[in-house]
Amino acid sequence: MKAFLKGCFGVAERYGHHKVFICFIVLISLAAGTAAISLTKEEVQKVEIHKINEADVRVRNIGCRRETLNPLRHEEDADLSSAVKGYFENEKKDETFVEKYDDVRIHTKVGEYKDTYVVFAEYRMKIKDIYTEVPGLVTLYAVKDEKSGMYQIGTEVPEGQDQEYVGVLAGHADIQVLLKKAEEEFESAVYSDAILRESLADLKNAYSVSAG
Repeated sequence: MKAFLKGCFGVAERYGHHKVFICFIVLISLAAGTAAISLTKEEVQKVEIHKINEADVRVRNIGCRRETLNPLRHEEDADLSSAVKGYFENEKKDETFVEKYDDVRIHTKVGEYKDTYVVFAEYRMKIKDIYTEVPGLVTLYAVKDEKSGMYQIGTEVPEGQDQEYVGVLAGHADIQVLLKKAEEEFESAVYSDAILRESLADLKNAYSVSAG
């Protein structure tokens, strides 16, 4: 959950006046000025094998950095959606101030390699004793196990993958629309409830103390 709060408060400081606590672990600034990669038809169709070591061979998703070849998908994989919602349930168990996560909606883009995904998950967080729920958006990473077919979900970039990749995706128009929607929903909730504003300020202070 600290990763959620880190994303919230980092964005709040970026925009100032404590306007935005939207929970997404992504540096939007990395997306600024990102140029599209020019690919020929032959390159798009080509299956590129990226050898990590003798025991680990991965298939790279050619064209994944281009929005036209990697559009945002919504609730497309039932197993992935279930795994992400399970991740939220586990997060709730570890937190004393979260009563529940509601209305979790899953949006995905493929990752750099086969069976990897970047998940943009919308949710509403119910803080205990606060009536108004907090709308949020968090960036997660999903890796599908080849043998079991199960998804591993986390906030950290999978080993061996490009750290800047999410920043590239954040520059896509469909992601920008999602981010803007999340920001507007958050601001609407915060400005409608003074008690919620105070609670979020207290959480921010608590996080700052725990983070040193």
